[in-house]
Amino acid sequence: MIDPSAVRPSARQLAWQRQELTAFVHFGPNTFTDLEWGTGLDDPAAFEPTALDCSQWVSTLVAAGFKSVILTAKHHDGFCLWPSKYLPHTVAASYGRDVVGELSIACEAAGLGFGVYLSPADLYQEKAPGGYYGNGSPAVASRIGEFSYVVDDYNRFYLQQLHELLTSYAPIAEVWLDGANPTSSAQTYAYDAWFDLIRRLAPDATIAIGGPDVRWVGNEDGFARETEWSVVPFAGGEMVAAQTAASVAGPEELAQADELRWYPAEVDVSIRPGWFYHASEDAAVKPVPELLDIYRKSVGRNAVLLLNVPPDRRGLFADPDVAALAGFGAAVREYYDTPVTLPGTVNVLDLREDISLGQQVESFAVDALVDGGWQEIARETTIGHRRLLTLPSPITPADVRVRVLSSRAETDVSLTVHFDPLLDRSGQANE
Repeated sequence: MIDPSAVRPSARQLAWQRQELTAFVHFGPNTFTDLEWGTGLDDPAAFEPTALDCSQWVSTLVAAGFKSVILTAKHHDGFCLWPSKYLPHTVAASYGRDVVGELSIACEAAGLGFGVYLSPADLYQEKAPGGYYGNGSPAVASRIGEFSYVVDDYNRFYLQQLHELLTSYAPIAEVWLDGANPTSSAQTYAYDAWFDLIRRLAPDATIAIGGPDVRWVGNEDGFARETEWSVVPFAGGEMVAAQTAASVAGPEELAQADELRWYPAEVDVSIRPGWFYHASEDAAVKPVPELLDIYRKSVGRNAVLLLNVPPDRRGLFADPDVAALAGFGAAVREYYDTPVTLPGTVNVLDLREDISLGQQVESFAVDALVDGGWQEIARETTIGHRRLLTLPSPITPADVRVRVLSSRAETDVSLTVHFDPLLDRSGQANE
């Protein structure tokens, strides 16, 4: 059997995990047509923000504690938020300003990481006259910048756009691919060529969701599994379990593996019911207690939280979103970044493993010293980068300790304790 204790994250994966908070920005024609998935035939003139200010997005995110942001440079509708020279269906046909460029400049100025979402599915290239998507073209030797790949028309187009993005803007921290596909045509993707080009042009960038560095957690509801392993079994080049499975890396899955990879989970969820801005959802922005619950069940379950915040038709984050993010950032700093000094009242346990040495802890318990005696207050499975556990009700211990019950190898585990006043006495988020 392959030894899971020997698997380690790459430097890019380690840096990615330590960010903990990444923002998603869905912006495009859908913002103005009130759709979630565009048609591919949307009029570029529809995209006309009246007061675009990417620095407002960035300052809001930095203040809330986010470390990077990913922009939908091209969603499934195929409209590009930068003036790509490879098609007419871009901001150059209407708005004129380069949204990708403006956000990359704002990120660089503020020290915020910048990533791009480039949808593999493309309804414009499927439906427009002469479009490349699913056109049945043969794979031929194709020059992409200084590199050469044997690909068909659509994959050549996709590689050209990748090359454009990765060479025209600030250092790219993450390339997000997406597995959703509303097209009806059959089109294969030359993933190996895509990944090779990204590695050559942006070696520090993580390739996420369909890529080799970061996997989708399996839902868009804001939570990782209670037992979330970053060491994931593969067989025949594919994950043994589906990404949506209740367990992707337990003993049963490990027994079927011919390869193990460090493949951590990213939790994508929107601050609103939809991914794009809809005025009708202004009253449905997630409140701070719900955002903290998501934080505990994503960052606090060995994953990275990718929280979507969609700009409105002005090109600004709307007031309800700005207020929620400000409250969320302040609460994380006060309740989760600042440990309680014991003796003191606590209701959250914060455990961390040094994942540069791999992910080793299989089960652990936490004890509290109360009234002169030790009593067990929590027992769980994995830790990974970070594990946040809420207690059923607040306690006031003189001390706490962690006991590793089962581990794949020796490792360092730290334990701090916190108090979150927004948790009610049952340990649940208080709305």
